[in-house]
Amino acid sequence: MEIPRIGILICPGLLAAGTAAAARPIRLPAGLEARRGEVAASVEKASAIVLGFAKSKGWAKEAALSQFDSVEIYSSQEELWRRMVEINKLPAGSQLPTDGLAAGLESRVLLAVAPEEYKRLRPEYAAQKEAWARLLAHEIIHRLHVQILGGDEDAMGPVWFYEGFAVVGAGQSLKPVAEYKTAQEAFDGVAGKGRGAYARYAAAVRFFMSKVSLPELVKRAGRKDFEDWLRTL
Repeated sequence: MEIPRIGILICPGLLAAGTAAAARPIRLPAGLEARRGEVAASVEKASAIVLGFAKSKGWAKEAALSQFDSVEIYSSQEELWRRMVEINKLPAGSQLPTDGLAAGLESRVLLAVAPEEYKRLRPEYAAQKEAWARLLAHEIIHRLHVQILGGDEDAMGPVWFYEGFAVVGAGQSLKPVAEYKTAQEAFDGVAGKGRGAYARYAAAVRFFMSKVSLPELVKRAGRKDFEDWLRTL
């Protein structure tokens, strides 16, 4: 495992926008040290994407709260998972939860694999312009979601909803693109697992957003009758 080097990220654009952004250390593997500026710019871009999304939905106050204190980038998925196991104090030898794991935000540390590793793991997701910055934004949006709910992670709703919410908020164009015309089509789509699941989750969120506002969906998602309510729209 490469020894990461530490530098400081200051997001001047976000500070000017009035957010709680501040100097944040970035840990990079030695192989990425020459691209520190590029990485820092992507982190700033991710934060700007989150802020823009939040403002458009009336969540500027929640977005102004700091979501992470530091950034760590790893050359491989194995190294990323090893660090997540360490942070979360999981048993040694804990199995990787998904073969597509590429990023996370754990204990206020924003973690991700390097852009090249992301392309290897998820070529269908990494083809979009600024795909890596949007991957980071996706993870930050999960924490924004929790902030919106007053810190209640249990109120985020079903997996398809909170993952679809993060895809939509991060502006990720995931392949294969799905589009639903009925609630039943949406529920059938999110029932499927494996490759392409996040694209289907996002398509379902977009479908229900055509029926009711996203803030209303977020407010109701944690209720037991959420999906029954969605079927009535």
